[in-house]
Amino acid sequence: MKLTDLQLALLPSDEDVELYQKTGYYHSKTLFTEAEMRTVLEASERYYRGEIDGPSSTAEHLQKYKPTGEIREGLRKNDFSSMYNLELRRLVTHPLIGAIAAKLTRSPEIRLWHDQLLYKPPQDPNRPANVGWHTDRGYWKTCSSPGMLTAWIPFHDCPVEMGTITMIEGSHLWPDNTENLNFFSNDLEGLEAGFMTGGNPVVKVPMNLLRGQVSFHNCLTIHGSGPNFSSDPRRSIAVHLQDKTNHWVEYHHSNGSLAAHDNDRLCRKIAGKPDYADPDFCPILYEEGVGS
Repeated sequence: MKLTDLQLALLPSDEDVELYQKTGYYHSKTLFTEAEMRTVLEASERYYRGEIDGPSSTAEHLQKYKPTGEIREGLRKNDFSSMYNLELRRLVTHPLIGAIAAKLTRSPEIRLWHDQLLYKPPQDPNRPANVGWHTDRGYWKTCSSPGMLTAWIPFHDCPVEMGTITMIEGSHLWPDNTENLNFFSNDLEGLEAGFMTGGNPVVKVPMNLLRGQVSFHNCLTIHGSGPNFSSDPRRSIAVHLQDKTNHWVEYHHSNGSLAAHDNDRLCRKIAGKPDYADPDFCPILYEEGVGS
């Protein structure tokens, strides 16, 4: 899909790209209209009600895959939601998402990795629902590229008090923190105490986003979020993205077990190895010189 002149004006500047390389995150301009955000918010409600459109991929394993989610103290995380909801699919594969990711990573191609529909309820002192400090790379050990990134899209204004996503500035350039952090932990202070900073200061930068804005972060950037102190749930989707160089690699954990990701089971195999360039399951969202 060719970007319009108005959409091209929404891409990050060269200065934005330089800053992303230094800080590990980018705060976009307003990319989507209020009407578009209302549509995806309603789509997420339809998904939660179990109204499934059917898998968008013809991959054999996906045909058998049932939409599931993890609920921890009220926090919901539903992987691959866009595979079963047409409105979410249109958002996740929007050409602006791919074009911005390509510019930030200086990659000639961006492919979808997968998505996560997220729901954080208002704070309940008896049921905390934080997102623990973590790196996405910590869960993507079978990926070869440290340049992968995530676009985080809230469906509404998301100020600090709502428990917006928060970045640790420059942490993608620190020593390896992929093993010592945990998305599922509520103990933000305890996790922070374990940061391997390499002597760098810990600078927390909350993404104070208006509806239609998107934050992007490198897969090695430490991020998380605290309590939602508003009266409404925090609703969002994380769109995980691959740069052109990414491919499957064999990785063994410290205990000797072989790392695996759900994508390994769902995408096609070539010579017995998962193909992360599977056009059916990991479609190209941006390709240099094509539709741009």
